[in-house]
Amino acid sequence: MTAPYRLFYASDIHGSEKCFLKFINAGKFYKVNALVLGGDITGKMVVPLIASAKGWEARFLGREFTAGSPAECAEIEKNIRMNGFYPVIMEREDHANFQDDEVARSKMMDRVVLEATRRWIGIAEQRLRGSGIRCLMNAGNDDDGYIDEALRQSDVVENHDGGITDLTDQVQMAVCGYSNTTPFDSPREMPEPQLEAHIETIVAKLKSPRDAIYTLHVPPYNTGIDVAPMLENGKVVTRGGHTVMNAVGSTAVRNVIERHQPMAGLHGHIHEARGTKVLGRTLCINPGSEYSEGVLRGVLLTFKGTKLVGHQLVQA
Repeated sequence: MTAPYRLFYASDIHGSEKCFLKFINAGKFYKVNALVLGGDITGKMVVPLIASAKGWEARFLGREFTAGSPAECAEIEKNIRMNGFYPVIMEREDHANFQDDEVARSKMMDRVVLEATRRWIGIAEQRLRGSGIRCLMNAGNDDDGYIDEALRQSDVVENHDGGITDLTDQVQMAVCGYSNTTPFDSPREMPEPQLEAHIETIVAKLKSPRDAIYTLHVPPYNTGIDVAPMLENGKVVTRGGHTVMNAVGSTAVRNVIERHQPMAGLHGHIHEARGTKVLGRTLCINPGSEYSEGVLRGVLLTFKGTKLVGHQLVQA
């Protein structure tokens, strides 16, 4: 008799170490077969810890922090990481130089993000090796290209972006971390026709596209799980004192899902749009994101054979 298969899916943790640790711990807590992190893994900001006569000084979350000893400095570094930022210790002169040198600043950011990603991979390896719980992580539209290679160097963390993987003998997963075009010119985005063609090349590798799970970072268009504040010239549109919301999901993703009718679609990208939507026979899920609050939002998905038998939106 086929045993149920359980996976925990989350997305868009954007550098929050608190959320990442919760994600790794979710495997044993929920007794799942697999953990899936569906993109936008990395953060967006470095927080300098500047050497001073008092020790080290930092400013983040609108507050000033001072460390007088290496132990206090380490505690501030931990606090910075838990809030989704990257701590960097530097001299005041170096900090001033980075302010005036965009190229050097960009190179530093890449180095720090890559080091932090490798650190997370090490945590996953330490906690999950030998547990029997798979850990699948792929980049999203906000993640730079060098993240792929770091993920692929692990013998525990699996990166299947742009491809497929077998979850069971009967069910495969197709993975795409790209999004449609955004106003933010992120590293991984494509015009809709190109994105649809790209996803179709992935789906074509599946033994049975209908009996698969599609982990597609961006949600399908106009489904309620893709609603975000409307932007005009980079500013949020308001009317009558209320934020105007609109659908920003992908028509390409919707077309692919409606065409092939997979078992489930797992999405993210739009933090505010937590929820589910059924397209034909396909259950599409966006667990949302509250990474800035240290809250991990996710979904438990259970299937038996090729039949979806349950799902539950959870948070920790």
